[in-house]
Amino acid sequence: MKLRFILLLLAALLLAGCSARKPLLYGAAVTPAEISPNADGVADVARLTYEVSRPATVSIYLVDEAGVRHVFRQAASRPRGSYEALFSGVIEDRLLPDGCYACVFEAQAADGESARAEIPLILAGGAADYIEIRNLNIYPALFTPNRDGITDRVTIAYYLTKEAAKVQAYLLSATGEKYPLPEDKIRPVGQVGNHEHDYEGGVDLGATPPPNGTYTVVVEAEDAVGNRDVARGSLTIADGGVPQVQIVNRAAEWSATTVPLGGTLTFTCTVRNTGKVGVRTKGPASGTLYTTSENFNSKAMYEEPGVFRIGLDFEGNSSGRSYPFRWQLGLDADLAIVDGQAYLMPGQTALVVGHLEIVDPPAKVAPTYWIGLLHEQVQIVEDRVEPLVVTIGF
Repeated sequence: MKLRFILLLLAALLLAGCSARKPLLYGAAVTPAEISPNADGVADVARLTYEVSRPATVSIYLVDEAGVRHVFRQAASRPRGSYEALFSGVIEDRLLPDGCYACVFEAQAADGESARAEIPLILAGGAADYIEIRNLNIYPALFTPNRDGITDRVTIAYYLTKEAAKVQAYLLSATGEKYPLPEDKIRPVGQVGNHEHDYEGGVDLGATPPPNGTYTVVVEAEDAVGNRDVARGSLTIADGGVPQVQIVNRAAEWSATTVPLGGTLTFTCTVRNTGKVGVRTKGPASGTLYTTSENFNSKAMYEEPGVFRIGLDFEGNSSGRSYPFRWQLGLDADLAIVDGQAYLMPGQTALVVGHLEIVDPPAKVAPTYWIGLLHEQVQIVEDRVEPLVVTIGF
């Protein structure tokens, strides 16, 4: 009798537990019931809350007055518990139009049980104009960041139709690496109007540029409301790298320490490309004779940005330019010709011989002469190498 009573009591408790079991989805709410998503700080977002009594996948979507569904969450896996999400009126990067919507919560359990709740939500006074990125332009489309003065920089330009709260501009590789672009050079980030990024791959700062290959240029802009736009283009990087050249052992050999007026002073040095990219150079070729009445311009070998040359300078130089006598890194036969330009290739060495006929009396009887390695319109790579006092007899 006592055992029977206990069994009946357990059965009653079990039935009571089953009858008190919570529904799969409960407590769904939308607060407030009307929002004005215009970034004014007042009722810009709605708080969507709900609970699930056991593991389920949950979808949340809005249905407009025409019956069109706008998915906010799609079959998100949720263990038992309470949840909330903030809804700003933006779905798939675009603010929904003002209007009356049904906010629908749907839950699906693994055993097939489902539950649904539907709550009205009004959008009113939303910022209707969408942000756009227009006229993305990438020039040149083939970019060789190696400081040789040829297609060393790329300009990435676009137009913003609306003020952006956030802008990102970067290169995206085929394997997902991102390389940020430098700051906008025209106007502050996010302002309405034209924008332009001047990109050199980081080589100007001595950094290795992104690996050679084809990249997607991505510009993303998002306004204060959450409207978002993305523009994409293509950019190919080739022959990228930091140019590295040196005068071997910072050494030069001189022909004499005394030269009569009308005589010739000669130096000899060896240069080596120690980097991973070819370096551009130009004439006159090694072995060319200058007189003190000439300079590289008088030989029609004008300075060019990105060109490497060996220069000769001297104490008392009053020509208005440093290193007025300049020579190519080696002979034409020593160099690789790429698109009509001469390059000293990685690992290659070249002998540079320079002759200077001293036809003009110097400012002093015994001036100092020296050589230098020049990266024209970029930097003097090695300055005042092997200075030598030379007595000029006159």
